[in-house]
Amino acid sequence: MENELLTNLKVILKDKGFKVPSDIVLNQEIDNAIFTINECRRFTPTIEKPYPKKYKSLIIPMCVSAISKYGAEGETSHGENGINRTYSSADDYPKEILMKITPLVK
Repeated sequence: MENELLTNLKVILKDKGFKVPSDIVLNQEIDNAIFTINECRRFTPTIEKPYPKKYKSLIIPMCVSAISKYGAEGETSHGENGINRTYSSADDYPKEILMKITPLVK
């Protein structure tokens, strides 16, 4: 696990006004994002290369997306004080992010 990812995730969450979860929870979200990238990419991680570095820039947005849904998992519609939320699927990550990952041909 890269400490840089954890630090950057904390900073971004604070900047966005989130209550920052524990390091354990944040590390789990980072691991989940990396797992998803590897799965979508059909990439086999190694100790030296845990994920394709090309996709490092997607990890934080994926984590923020997943964390923003805490307490509203599976929400399909919500409106309050002029703010509307709708999640297109039960996935933690928006399709717009996942579409940026190109699978390897095997």
